Amino acid sequence: MLSKSLFILAGVSATLAATPKGFEPGTESALIVSYGTVAANDGNVLEKAATQTAPSIGTESKVDGTSFAVLMIDLDIPTNNPPATNTLLHWLQTGLTQSTTATTINTTSGSASAFLFQKSSGQAAFAEYLGPSPPARVPLSHRYTQILVDTSDATDDNLSVLQQAASSRQGFNALDVLTQAGLADKVLAGNFFNVTNPGPATSANSANSTTGSGSSKGTGSVTAPTQTPFVPAAAVTQRASAVLLGITMVAALFMTL
Repeated sequence: MLSKSLFILAGVSATLAATPKGFEPGTESALIVSYGTVAANDGNVLEKAATQTAPSIGTESKVDGTSFAVLMIDLDIPTNNPPATNTLLHWLQTGLTQSTTATTINTTSGSASAFLFQKSSGQAAFAEYLGPSPPARVPLSHRYTQILVDTSDATDDNLSVLQQAASSRQGFNALDVLTQAGLADKVLAGNFFNVTNPGPATSANSANSTTGSGSSKGTGSVTAPTQTPFVPAAAVTQRASAVLLGITMVAALFMTL
């Protein structure tokens, strides 16, 4: 009975994380994300073509606050030293406000009622939306993570930190940036979805396109190098001893015939 209870609790815990495991600053509060009628929640896999314009975002219940920001980050940018990965900022929009009434959203995962966020008139993004386009390199599947941040009490200096950080998209560290901006404890909701390149994967020296202008199909394949496995000296000695023992036993057997 105890093991069954633990199994159930583990299953419940697995469904609580709105942001990917290990992502910081993480949250268990869900951000509803949809591209038209395509739901983009809970790590589901989306077609690249469906994600090339900015999504609608909202929450199931209205949140406290008067001004918000949304960040979207690719956590799986390939490097020349796989499986190590880098990050890329895909979107940073401030000046969001939330509707006072709920809207029914009909998506591929069913109907949902959400209080949507809108961009304030004339509010330019610190980082314009870039559609996902994972390159044909390992990892082929990328996690695109969104977080909603309460900026109601943010000062001009706080927002300036976000703006400066957004000017360098590659290697974007959400925790470091939000900490410097005094907003690390202001994450209200989060979400992630996946977009996968069908492959095959090309070599590490190929182009590393990660935005909507890149190709979504692999153009080549990786040929694994031929390598001679390394065998420790102790193992060589052990093998040699086993061979000599085998020869001795065979010789003894012939002598008794």
